[in-house]
Amino acid sequence: MTNIQRIFLACTFSLVLAGCSDEGVAPETTTPPPPASQDTLTFSANILPIFQQRGCIGCHGGSGGLFVGSVTQLLQGGQHGAAIIPGNGSGSNLIRKLSANPPFGVRMPQGGPYLSDSTINVIKTWIDQGAKP
Repeated sequence: MTNIQRIFLACTFSLVLAGCSDEGVAPETTTPPPPASQDTLTFSANILPIFQQRGCIGCHGGSGGLFVGSVTQLLQGGQHGAAIIPGNGSGSNLIRKLSANPPFGVRMPQGGPYLSDSTINVIKTWIDQGAKP
């Protein structure tokens, strides 16, 4: 490997790490209210804003092969399979990775601050309702 290739890899690795840090992301100060049981949640109205606010898309525009910018991408998943299983929030990798003691790797967002239980519950409810776009 040439020095130029080593420098390129080091820079790329640094950018990935910098993009995944939570520096500059304010701790979650407001939590979305739990949805009314009859309300159908959608990705565009309820989930994407959480991902954008918390910087998820900055890292998961491909980290581990996972993209989180659309329902289709979450269904495609990454190295560990689909991120969501519509109708099964508890069994979905996304919820498992956001919760304490994930089954693989580290809890997301990496290094925290972690999402509140109520925010995770909104995402879980969306998945349980069928993960509508």
